[in-house]
Amino acid sequence: MSQARVPGPGELLLALREQAGLDLAALVPADGGESASTFLATGRDGTVSVLKISPDAAGDSAGRLRELVTRLRRRGYPAARLLASGQVAGLTFWLQEQLPGTALERVPVPGWLIPEVFRLNDAQAGLGDSTRQLSGLVAATLTAGGDGYCVHATLQARPDTRDLLAVVRQTAGRCLAAVPERDDFVHYDFTLANLLTTGPGISGVIDINPPALTGDRAFDLATMLFYLYDRHDIREQLRGRALELTSRRALSAYLAHMLLRQVDWSLRHHPATPSTTHHLHLARLVAADITDRS
Repeated sequence: MSQARVPGPGELLLALREQAGLDLAALVPADGGESASTFLATGRDGTVSVLKISPDAAGDSAGRLRELVTRLRRRGYPAARLLASGQVAGLTFWLQEQLPGTALERVPVPGWLIPEVFRLNDAQAGLGDSTRQLSGLVAATLTAGGDGYCVHATLQARPDTRDLLAVVRQTAGRCLAAVPERDDFVHYDFTLANLLTTGPGISGVIDINPPALTGDRAFDLATMLFYLYDRHDIREQLRGRALELTSRRALSAYLAHMLLRQVDWSLRHHPATPSTTHHLHLARLVAADITDRS
């Protein structure tokens, strides 16, 4: 992993101007952005866009992201257009349009959500570029952990979550071999927080970052499924569609990854909060289901 230091807004503005010819009027840190530093960027004309920088994305990965977004949009998938990309201060940057709308996590779950989710998921079919494979990432996180996330030690350290880690590891041993190699684009964080609406329908999908993942698009349905696991009607629709696309063992591996990923993140970054209590509840529902269905 690159150890390049992420510069502050003022230093970054200067670097973008001098090294990339990108003349912005202001940068303001934005909320979110766990895999890249995120800023709201104001242009000289007052237009606001979204700037992301990452030490982990290869220099050409942002260019490939532009191609991916173009292909997604041709299929009616409302991804943000890429306005500029390049490298500054040893970091990869990409500037995207700011999409209008409200994140779906902030509104009651609408009745049109599931058909829209299926439509978007189908649009991802065959659009992977093989830059980074989902199967290897899932295997690594379930067996050893990720780089700054999916940390096994977090669950191991607590008596009340060691059983969840045991389920994760047992699921890895039983199910990883069933994860298929497919050529779909995988969003990897396909949650209500990253889906925008301006009315009926999904008007934007955000947080698409380079390098894009290639693999089984059913993983994104599993991601959505984890966060709606306590909604029986929605859960069964999502699970049913996922099982039309992939095997039961592969789906179990994906859900085990989400269990590990969210519980670790919540316990380390948001301990003793209602959201963490809720995520632990979801994790236990998922763990019980994975165990029963084995």
